[in-house]
Amino acid sequence: MQTKRDDFTGTAAMIKLILRRDRIVLPVFIIFMALIVVGIAASFVSLYSDAAARQAFFIQIQSNPSIVALLGSVLDPSIGGLTAWRTSVAGPIIIGLISLFLMIRHTRSEERKGRLELLDSTAVGRQAALTSAFITTFGVNIIIAVVIWLGLMGLGLPAASSIVLSLSMALFGCLFAAIAGVCVQLTESSGDARYLSISLLVAFFVLRILGWDDGGNSWISWLSPFGWVHYVRPFAGDELWVLGIFIIFIIGLVFTAYWLSSMRDIGSGIITQRPGPATASKNLKSSFALAWRLHRGMFIFWTLIFVLMGIMLGFTGQTVNEIISTNPQFMSVIMQLGGDAGPADSYFAMVLAFLGEIFAVYAILATLKLRSEESKKHLELVLSNGVSRKDWALSNLVFAVLGPAAVMIMFAVSFGLTYGLNTGNLSHDLPRILNAALVYLPAVWIFTGISMTFFGLIPRLTALSWVALGLVVIIDLLGEFFDINQLILDISPFTHVPKLLAGDSVGLPIVLVLVAAAILMVIGIMGFQRRDITD
Repeated sequence: MQTKRDDFTGTAAMIKLILRRDRIVLPVFIIFMALIVVGIAASFVSLYSDAAARQAFFIQIQSNPSIVALLGSVLDPSIGGLTAWRTSVAGPIIIGLISLFLMIRHTRSEERKGRLELLDSTAVGRQAALTSAFITTFGVNIIIAVVIWLGLMGLGLPAASSIVLSLSMALFGCLFAAIAGVCVQLTESSGDARYLSISLLVAFFVLRILGWDDGGNSWISWLSPFGWVHYVRPFAGDELWVLGIFIIFIIGLVFTAYWLSSMRDIGSGIITQRPGPATASKNLKSSFALAWRLHRGMFIFWTLIFVLMGIMLGFTGQTVNEIISTNPQFMSVIMQLGGDAGPADSYFAMVLAFLGEIFAVYAILATLKLRSEESKKHLELVLSNGVSRKDWALSNLVFAVLGPAAVMIMFAVSFGLTYGLNTGNLSHDLPRILNAALVYLPAVWIFTGISMTFFGLIPRLTALSWVALGLVVIIDLLGEFFDINQLILDISPFTHVPKLLAGDSVGLPIVLVLVAAAILMVIGIMGFQRRDITD
């Protein structure tokens, strides 16, 4: 990599520009992330102030392999240890999404829109944009760590371990900023960079689940940054050397990002889009066929990931059932999370509730494909060849609706099939698990509707779809611990999902959620038909 000092000229000015543009977004991100971690810690202070109660909770969690697989094991029954356990998945996911959003927004998105080319024609160096994005994003992660540290100390938690927990979150965010920095060099659009980064986040999460802490495959979790967050062991030994793994990979990825940046032209990616044939395939004679071509890669990836996850969780279901049945105390906890049902049904309901928000991520990604195609100016070419706006939008929206539904069905079928074959009661278990999964679709489709509404009315604000999902995640997380007003809980569409395995029935609330999702989609399509095409 050959870089000159002039390549970094104007970096300070670019940082000021980013801070100016994101003067509202950045404080929201910082407060948002801090509230999650500190809020969970405060909930444990409120609910488990007694050491005996914490010890009982610790034993209950450790005896359940499903929770250990999803959230990791509790390493210490203190307030800090419980906080580290409960935030070891949600915290990294959210801070990772924040980091990759900021990096892509201020690099590839600006480059795709032609703004960086204009800036580069002035007294701004070639690497100034990438450097300013790295510095700003890393700075946001450091500020988040400081705010979390101060909040945890304010609750009376040990200062040293509090900063270790805060640093593990910040370094995870910096790692995904570095990953996003590489992805924007490889791809030619912000959408592709976003899909690649989030796909890696999902893949790392699956590796973490496959690497059970106390199982024979625990070594697999060392392949995932989620595993590193766990093995830092805040409040349970503070293994500072694990933070060095983050630092090594961050440095390596940042160096790689600069190296790739120096090798490519402005506006292009290392992985160039190959030229298509002179004439289109017979399979591409409709807007629907084109939409399938655009969505199929993501659909196949998510399907493979969640079929694998369903098989794994299905195989462990019988073991979990036996553990829960012999542990009355844990039975009360699992029933609180999964509904008032039998041990196995409560376990299934808990897993579905946990994964509902993950499927909402797919819904948002698929819907924002429309915005990506518009930003890349592919939309103008399609519309200039006799395709109506309505047909194009509906063709893509079909995959934003049916895509998450198909992935969820595949997951439920693999889950129910594996569990049913394991117990010898396939005809009874499979239909019930499938029905319990399907009722989550209206809540998932709400996020398709929200994304479509932003795309149709205010396309430049489509990223707020992620803010909406983040708000729902906070409500659902804190709702597990605090006695929150029902009006606030009702903001989350997942609050209205009936737990069929616990004896609930499909009622008016979930029907209204479905109607709301449909209305939001219609609003988005109507808005798109009336507005101008934008970059």
